[in-house]
Amino acid sequence: MDKTKSAKALRTLLESYASLNHPPTSIEYLNSPPTPLEFHQIISRNRPVIIRNAMTDWPAYTTNKWTPSYLSSKMGEMEVMVAETPKGNADSIVTHEGAEYFVKPHTTPHPFITFLSLLQSATTHPSPSTVLYAQSQDSNLTSEYLPLSQDIPPTIPWASISLSQQLPDAINIWIGNHHSVSSLHKDPYQNLYGVILGTKVFYLVSPIGVAGVRERRVRSGTYVKRGNVFDIVPDPVSSLNQEGEGGEGEEDGMITWPSISLDEYFSLPESERSTPVEDISDTDPWKWTKLSTPIKVEVKAGEMLYLPALWYHQVAQRADEDEGVCVAVNYWYDMDFSGPFVSMVNYVRDMTEVVMNS
Repeated sequence: MDKTKSAKALRTLLESYASLNHPPTSIEYLNSPPTPLEFHQIISRNRPVIIRNAMTDWPAYTTNKWTPSYLSSKMGEMEVMVAETPKGNADSIVTHEGAEYFVKPHTTPHPFITFLSLLQSATTHPSPSTVLYAQSQDSNLTSEYLPLSQDIPPTIPWASISLSQQLPDAINIWIGNHHSVSSLHKDPYQNLYGVILGTKVFYLVSPIGVAGVRERRVRSGTYVKRGNVFDIVPDPVSSLNQEGEGGEGEEDGMITWPSISLDEYFSLPESERSTPVEDISDTDPWKWTKLSTPIKVEVKAGEMLYLPALWYHQVAQRADEDEGVCVAVNYWYDMDFSGPFVSMVNYVRDMTEVVMNS
């Protein structure tokens, strides 16, 4: 395959996407929830949207505001699973003893009120030895956080109607502070992400922008905590022969995962990041990331982000200034694998790999 022609074709695809979604680094805001038909149209465009006033009927945001004191009164000493990492870098690529690993967090149960107290104390600490984050992604609001489930609707009506799904596949609660950052990844779900306390900062890349996220195949491992010291233990190869969340499990024990950190990209001067895609030099080290037109957006308390399925996203957070924590809820609705979208995305990923490795 002619490398020059393949790279030019990929660049043409990304330039075309940027021109047809102008401006490509912006995001649409809605001042009220969409109707099912309007949401169906949003889904068809496969572009993220922020929806204001989407939680005005949620007790969690109004009458039973999910402050730490209220959460503690409802959860008490009930045990919850908490992710623990040395740097807030769960589910990310880490270099350990000269090798790179995709590292999952150490998880351990904590009484909820103990976890919340430790989390609030760490918010003001410049560099805690252990970073805590409630991030279990197993529909935890319908299981370990069940006492809180009465404060949010079991489904988003306009989404359920539009997606022809009576209930979402999962509803998750996320409780953390600024020390935790989710690495760039993607999920096979239509995601509705509502922030109740604090602010979430999302870095987003379209599924066709895979060239800009620099996916690599690395070994999987897990943080193991011994006292206050974290070690990385490689996972047995046999445990990796499944599809990884956001990545691709393979029989040789490797997982494919984005290697780029978009906060580094967004630390570049705005003048450099705003270069029109047609003017980006082929010698620019950030060429493919710039051509992939990443989006940075803040989702504040009371706002809901619609994150389309298979969009790459990296997430940071800022705790509420008064309460010392960030609290959010997300609904995962199954994506529709029929039609051309998934096949097209997989083709772009395969062709991108050919171009990048040529």
